[in-house]
Amino acid sequence: MKKTLILWRHAQAEIGNDDFNRAIDERGIKESKIMSKFLLSNAPPDLILSSPARRAQETLESFSDLFPLKKSNIDKNLYLAEPEKIVQSIIENADKEDTILIVGHNPGIHELSLSLTNNNPDLMVEFSTCSMSFISFDNDNWFDFDTNKCLLEKFIRPKDLKTNH
Repeated sequence: MKKTLILWRHAQAEIGNDDFNRAIDERGIKESKIMSKFLLSNAPPDLILSSPARRAQETLESFSDLFPLKKSNIDKNLYLAEPEKIVQSIIENADKEDTILIVGHNPGIHELSLSLTNNNPDLMVEFSTCSMSFISFDNDNWFDFDTNKCLLEKFIRPKDLKTNH
């Protein structure tokens, strides 16, 4: 059974001293809406796992306005998580879902995308705010997905879509 992992970096946020509570800014609101529509047209998720940070939650709001969330969990371990923590969150929360969306932060989101796809050259660019990588693999279980041959299906940044709309 094909599994799809979507790694979504939160939208552009305002600058502030309280990192956890930074809100997304005007650009972030626009880009998260554009990316949400793209996500829905490609791979609606069965499970969403998100960082509890305000900017991640607000990024996800633009998506939940368009799509009734089937199953969504805020995982405090995803705040500024390294790749290993993101994988741990997936293993702890995944069940029989085919598509999982992670809303998180860099550098963890970018590093995990690279490591799962054997440093795919398409990912050797800036993983800017609100960017997404779609990674697929054939397996019935999520608990050993990181040992499988993963394929980068798509890497999309907001600027890639702005030129098309």
